[in-house]
Amino acid sequence: MPTLPKTKSSRALNELKRLIPEGSTISSFFLFDGSLELGLAKYNRTIVAHTNKQVVYEFWKVLCQDPKRLSSMVEYLIERLSLPELYLLQDNWHQYKDVEQRATFFYILTHCSDTGYASHGNLDKSQLCPVKINSLRRCETKNFYPFLDSTDNPLDGLKTAKDTDFLFLPVGNFSHNLFEYGKNVGYDMATTNHKSLRKELGDTDKKWIVVYDFHPAVLKLYKDYNIQMIDKYGNKTNDKERCEELVINNFVSVL
Repeated sequence: MPTLPKTKSSRALNELKRLIPEGSTISSFFLFDGSLELGLAKYNRTIVAHTNKQVVYEFWKVLCQDPKRLSSMVEYLIERLSLPELYLLQDNWHQYKDVEQRATFFYILTHCSDTGYASHGNLDKSQLCPVKINSLRRCETKNFYPFLDSTDNPLDGLKTAKDTDFLFLPVGNFSHNLFEYGKNVGYDMATTNHKSLRKELGDTDKKWIVVYDFHPAVLKLYKDYNIQMIDKYGNKTNDKERCEELVINNFVSVL
């Protein structure tokens, strides 16, 4: 799977497949690395993957249209770009007029950056190895549809999502709360106010699932909902010491 390097893996996929029946339509949010979204799409769930980041949307649209062409462009450029040139690209890659070029630079920089983001971080070309490029080339995006929300607040799409069976939010790191701490936000970085998200989910009548990296504060914030802890092997666990991810939902699965 040609995932971007923001998340460690898709440990929660088996639990998500248990909660979401085959044939379901899912509106997902905070699209970035795509590992869980593509995993669900592969197993016959239709994913409308929302993002309010233009550059993230462009990357996925280009990938869905022609993964072989995109991988060829990545392979060609990574061999020719020097490390100083990559650092220059961190500042201006999003200004290139050609959408395929922007998507290519986005993929290269996210994989070379130690932060997993194109717009900042220390760069190491060796992190983008031929195995990752080959995975990009073989990408399958059946049942996966990127969608751009033209809004500053990524939570606005929760209110407008229609004709969907589930809302899905792979949030990831709980401490990555840029709205509250005022950190600099790049063109490719989604922001998450966890308390606002919790309130928005509490106000909706739709079924929803949230996935977080384990953090004790998440257990407290979502204590009124169904929480399943997942270990590093993707198995359910009741041991907080072994927990890697939290899968939270507002409904009781009957499967």
